[in-house]
Amino acid sequence: MTATMPQNYSDLPYGARQPMARHYRAPGKPTLKGLLLLPVMPVVWLLRGYKRRRDKGKTKLQMEILQLRRELAGLRAVNLELLKGKEQAEINDQRKTEFLARVTHELRTPLNAVVGFADLVRQEPYGELGSPKYAEYLTDIRATSAHMLDIVNDLLDVAKIEAGRIEMRESWSPVPVILDDCRRLMQNQAEANGIDIRIETPPDLPGLYCDPGRVRQIVVNLLSNAVKFTPKRGHITLAARTDRVGGIVIRVSDTGIGIPQDALDDVFEPYTQIRGNHLVKGQQGSGLGLSLVRILADLHQASLGIESVESRGTTITVRFPPTRVRAIS
Repeated sequence: MTATMPQNYSDLPYGARQPMARHYRAPGKPTLKGLLLLPVMPVVWLLRGYKRRRDKGKTKLQMEILQLRRELAGLRAVNLELLKGKEQAEINDQRKTEFLARVTHELRTPLNAVVGFADLVRQEPYGELGSPKYAEYLTDIRATSAHMLDIVNDLLDVAKIEAGRIEMRESWSPVPVILDDCRRLMQNQAEANGIDIRIETPPDLPGLYCDPGRVRQIVVNLLSNAVKFTPKRGHITLAARTDRVGGIVIRVSDTGIGIPQDALDDVFEPYTQIRGNHLVKGQQGSGLGLSLVRILADLHQASLGIESVESRGTTITVRFPPTRVRAIS
């Protein structure tokens, strides 16, 4: 059957621009060049095949080199992370060593005082019980025992948190009530040091969904630090307000000795105690208070902020997210 070629545009398929022509060419006569190249063509084909195999092998080798470079870069990154982890572990180990020495001293000093005062009361050097001097000794015994209890409680809290066994009893709580409780807990210690504690809260402050006991612990730790490092006739402000996004901010400001700028990044690290000022010398503390504050704040999805100027004072803020805030009756 012979195919009929279209002769005009009306016979063309849709989209064709000109009549189709036969693409047929009769085989040409062999040329002298072709005849001369014919014996070497097998060699040419062999060379071309070798070149293709060589290029393919070269490409494979380049890919393997690239893969090795990537693996080497990954190993370098892992090695760098391991070195950083090793350095951090050494720093933490050094901090724990210093912490253990500090806690040993903190516990031994009040224990010696308790034993000494108890011996004085037992020996009755001022006569029978009833002398005002014995009342002073009993007061000192209670104060030193309370200090030891605070240290032990901090140790237990950190141990529970690191073991993941801390319990949170959360409920909607009024922030002014929590702050007033904390002020009353620290009032005697502040008055003994001649320090005034003021509370500033707006009347329409919404409620906070939190563990009120843990929030009290946060605020008491911050107040305790403020009282500890604020000289006589100083002032401490305990304030709470809402921020621009609807969260609640609790702020503790003091007129104390302040913190050196190069130490601000480490104040919330565990087992750390700042010693940047001679006024700090002689103050009690295990170095767990602020790290415990950070851990308890993290449990409430709260963030911490700190501003400090040496010899002028320190301000620490605890910022709770708006998801934990609402008006309560």
